Amino acid sequence: MSTPVTTRPSTVSRLDRAGGACLVLGGVAFVAGGATHPGDSGQGDKVQQLHEMLVQPSWYPSHALLLLSMVLFTAGVFAISRRGLGASMATAAKVVTGIGVLATAGMAAHLFAALGADSLVAGRPTAVYTLQTWNETIIDTLWALSIVFLAVAGGLTRTAGNRVTLALGLAGGLAYALASATIAFTDRFDPLFPVGSLIGVWAVAVGVMAMIRK
Repeated sequence: MSTPVTTRPSTVSRLDRAGGACLVLGGVAFVAGGATHPGDSGQGDKVQQLHEMLVQPSWYPSHALLLLSMVLFTAGVFAISRRGLGASMATAAKVVTGIGVLATAGMAAHLFAALGADSLVAGRPTAVYTLQTWNETIIDTLWALSIVFLAVAGGLTRTAGNRVTLALGLAGGLAYALASATIAFTDRFDPLFPVGSLIGVWAVAVGVMAMIRK
């Protein structure tokens, strides 16, 4: 008479499910945050345009969603880095996780920048404006490029998505990076931000694939 053997879910499976869920929820929050982000009239200089956005009621809910997305993205990528990946891919995922932590802090600063909106009424650059400029042109751009790298590396090795998700992450990441890097200087590339929402679509697709991985 044989004794039934009960198998327990492996650590890899648990990490896949947890990381995948974080990426799915993070992707949804990213798209929703971008869709509700306040816009400006396009009139005046960049300081005046920033003030116009900061005083809109949608600033806080939009950036709360974007902050949540950064937290979930970072947690999801961290879970990926803990799986049984090759040494180079694991290291890459850990670097992207570190950039995600930095981007999370940056998005928290974005969220509370509205508290200093009154300082921009005069239309002159202030500490709030300077912080926003560095935050968007440096941190946001770096984060978007890290997503591009992860999407390409993960897609080619099939450790985080495939060649289809690679295209989504590449297009969305490059669009978001270019729009972020130039937002403080020109309005020309602002229309690329909606294209950047493909980052969220990439995250949902990669997350679902991770959760159903066998």
